[in-house]
Amino acid sequence: MKRAIALLLALTMVFALAACGSGTTAATKTQPPTGASAAPGTYQLKFAYTLATDHEVSKAFEAFAAGVKDATNGAVVITTYPAGAMGTQPENLESVMTGALDMCYADTSMLPTYVPAFNLINLPWLITSFDIADKIFYNSDIMTQLNTQLSDTMHMTALGWCYQGFRSICTNVPCTCAADCKGIKLRSPESQIYQDTFSLMGFSPVVITWTEAYTAMQSGVVDGVDTIKSSIHSYGFDSLPKSNVWISNHMFSSVGIVINNDVLASLPKEYQDILFSEWEKAYTALNEQVKKEDASWPDIYKAAGANVTYTKDPAEFVDIFADYYQKNAQKNGYTDLLPKMLDIVNGKS
Repeated sequence: MKRAIALLLALTMVFALAACGSGTTAATKTQPPTGASAAPGTYQLKFAYTLATDHEVSKAFEAFAAGVKDATNGAVVITTYPAGAMGTQPENLESVMTGALDMCYADTSMLPTYVPAFNLINLPWLITSFDIADKIFYNSDIMTQLNTQLSDTMHMTALGWCYQGFRSICTNVPCTCAADCKGIKLRSPESQIYQDTFSLMGFSPVVITWTEAYTAMQSGVVDGVDTIKSSIHSYGFDSLPKSNVWISNHMFSSVGIVINNDVLASLPKEYQDILFSEWEKAYTALNEQVKKEDASWPDIYKAAGANVTYTKDPAEFVDIFADYYQKNAQKNGYTDLLPKMLDIVNGKS
């Protein structure tokens, strides 16, 4: 009798352990993504971005969130976390990759760390007009292929890309050509493509965080900064003593919204489509605003006390970077996309 009871207890323990093991595996596989809310038919999404709330791109993000709520009659609610409330942009991107965060803002210049081919749309001295930008971002398969790589590599989907516009350079001496750049210490973001660009232009790049850029220029740690045109004014660089703003248009800044693939898949198809369409509405309005403002910046800089200069010969820099385009394409695996880009730039496509 004792032997029978012992055998029964042993079998009970075996089945209990087996049940526990299979339950853990099933729970991991079937656990809903962070986007799914507890209430049936409703979804709560967390969206983080690092820009200040008064930034024009931030306003587009907030318009998108409000538009989604309205279009879904409150079934999809996006809670925004602006101004770095959820961490830095790299931290946000990695959280979206793992599913710890649903959505975040993505600057295309930050993506080559994960998807090297994104270097393509950040190459200097190629996207030099909004017409070229429109063709690349909205009327070619270049972004489609890059977005596919983004999804495959980072497990996230791009809802769409929008414009921050052309970058210009503010220095304490006038610049118009490569010879003028020599010896100037220029604040640089960490991204390698920026450091490469400034070095080839003749500058001495100094990597400094954006939050320290104004103080660094004011104190003489650096002689200049590169940024989008709106930031030169909004951060007060154009009002510094000896301020010279070079309307170089040397690089084009683009940003967008990315969402974790599993979170997107957890939404009904109707709501997935609304995410794309509402962001398209918001970024289309933003793009038009950026385009309209572009021509007004020189007068704004002058009114702030800055001297304004223009590039003597853009072809000089295209020649300087010709080799770099090819080498960067080979190194980062987009030799198939570079010719398409160059055809658009040269008006052949």
